[in-house]
Order: sequence, then structure tokens, then C-alpha cells
Amino acid sequence: MTPESGFGVEGQLIDNNDDYYAVTTTGAARGSRLLYVPGEMIISSSRIAEEYNGYIDANFEALNQSGVGHLQHQFCLFLKILVEYEQGDQSPYFPWLDAMPRKWNTAVSMDRFCLDCLPPFLKSLVQTDRDQLVKFKKALQSFEYLSPETKSNNGLLVFAYNVVFTRSWQSDEGDYRIVPLADMMNHGYPDNVEICYDQNGACELYAKEDVQPGEPLTISYGQPTNPSRFMATYGFLNDAPAFFCKYIISKPSQQLIDIGYDIDRMYFYTVDGSISQEVWDVVLFSRLERKKDMVQTKDAFYQAHMAGDDETKQAIHTQFQGETVNALLRHVDHILIEVHDLTIQMNKFDASKHPRLPLILNHHAMVLSTFGKVKGYLGA
Repeated sequence: MTPESGFGVEGQLIDNNDDYYAVTTTGAARGSRLLYVPGEMIISSSRIAEEYNGYIDANFEALNQSGVGHLQHQFCLFLKILVEYEQGDQSPYFPWLDAMPRKWNTAVSMDRFCLDCLPPFLKSLVQTDRDQLVKFKKALQSFEYLSPETKSNNGLLVFAYNVVFTRSWQSDEGDYRIVPLADMMNHGYPDNVEICYDQNGACELYAKEDVQPGEPLTISYGQPTNPSRFMATYGFLNDAPAFFCKYIISKPSQQLIDIGYDIDRMYFYTVDGSISQEVWDVVLFSRLERKKDMVQTKDAFYQAHMAGDDETKQAIHTQFQGETVNALLRHVDHILIEVHDLTIQMNKFDASKHPRLPLILNHHAMVLSTFGKVKGYLGA
């Protein structure tokens, strides 16, 4: 690995947690190369699958049977982290692994107290991650290249899972990779670093813009409009421009999905409480679906949406404006009351005894602020 342009790692204490991040101590001009990592040091899920070809088929089958077959790439990285960890200082990755955090705020690291402090949507996201870890543990048992002690070491398994899901990213080729040192970059939206690969598979980091000395080097971890999902995965809050509106429909129809029901598109804007078009469309259409005497109106709205006929859509929106606004206000009020009550209860506890309490309180404050603005935007 070749650090360039003064590439290094610095740290600071944030919310009682050590935060380490990549910087350039000398500053760098746009287009400057900041770091070079040889291909052989990159931990690649595809390469791991090839290395253990024929020896992890049973593990993959266990993942498929438990419903997380789509996470095979991450599971390969999970295996690799555990194998290298067992080798101790004989592993070429030992200095990097030894530098990993030992305290995490992610979903799989939360305790029962944390779960009791979460509103339903965030709690469901956290539980999904915790369930995935349980399934990883079960699928791990038939892998013969790990000791029984490692397979039963819950703290180590949580550690490996956190390393994989907080420090890997998907490449253009479709596999998942962890690039030591490059993984020290903080989240930024927009980011200031570009990740490239040369013809030999080496990873190169370039400055996308001029970077000042000591300024954090950043890449985008994604999910800019879902801070709840972001917090569950990475254990911190991002400065999100919007918040998922939390309008949950357990079994949406295909037509409702076509209309725009997708948690990554249905959001409230954090700055002014304005509302995405998908929210307006989904709330109205979901109500039309429940009214037997509105079949023709529902079908007209759907056809107009699919045909891009905004004039017809707007006419139907205008017809039901009052009902839609009232439905949104009921939803917003429900969330505000729910999160407010949780916050009141949480403020009774000692943060020194519950280290993740400040993070959860900050999440709730973001929800209250955003949904409060939405209520004002709706005229209430």
C-alpha cells in the first residue's frame, strides 16, 4: 500500500466514541492520487469464493434456505475476516484488523435496552440485521477451516459482521470488496474522493476536488435519504437531505408499487418538511384501493400515472386533496407522539450506563424535527 499526498489517519472523540478517518496532511489538488493499494491486498468476495470453491457450497445452501442467499458475497468476506483473525500476527492483515474499532453502535451491537428505545420502523431495520447475523452464524457451522472456538465466539462473530457491513462496498464487477486503508474514509454526501481500479486490479484513490490539509477524505456510503437504515448499518447518523416518511404498507399491490411505493423514494425533506411526489401518489392511491366505489377513479389514476398524464393525475389529486392531507396529518401525528413518548422515557436514564443512548436520542430528535416541519408544511 502506498499512501501519497500526505495520506494518513486521524481521530477524535465524538459522543464518547473514538472516530478515526482518513485525511491528507499536506492537502491535495483535484485529480491527485491519494492512495494505491495492490490488488493482492484487496479482500474480494469473488476471489474468496474461488479460493474455497467446492468447500462452501453447503454454507451457501444454508444461506439460501434461511432466506439470505442474496448476501453470499458478504458471507465470503465474513469467512475471510474470521480466517485471518485466527492467524493472529501471522496474517498479513493483522495490523489492519488490530486497528479496527472494538466498540460499535450498529444494529447487531445493540442490547435489549437499545431495542426498547426504538420506534417500530427503526426497530424493524435493526431486527433484520440481527436476524441476518444469526443466519450467518448458523451457515458458518459447516465451514471446516475455522475452529469450534471461533464459531462459538459471539463477540468475534459480531466483530467480523461489523467489519464486513461497515467497510465493504460493491464493485462495478458485482463483487464486494474491502480495501484496507481506503476503508478508513468517512462518509460524505457529496464525497470528495473517487475510487478507481487499474488493469491489474489495484485500487487507487483520487481527489475529486481540491482538499485542504486535515480535511476528512470521504466517499458516499449511500442511503442519503434513509438515516434510520444508515444508523442501523453504520452506527451513526448522516446529514440526510430527506427522511423516509415511514408510511408502511405490509402487502402493497403491484399497482401500488408501480405508483411509487418504495421506501427509498417516499420521503419528507428535512430542511422545510416538503413532501416527495411519491408520498402524495401512494397515500392517495392506497386510499382509493380501499374504497369499492372508487374503482373507476383508481384505474384512471393508475392509467394516467403509467402514461405520464400529469394533468389527469393532478385533477384527481385536487378532488381528494382534503382527504389526502388529513391522512398524512394522522400519520405524522402518530409518529410524533410515538417518538416523543419514547424520548421522554429515555431521558430518565443515565447516558453513562447506556453508551448508545445519545445516538438514539439524536435520531429521535431528527425525526421530531423533520416530521414537525412536515406538519407545518401541511398547514397544521
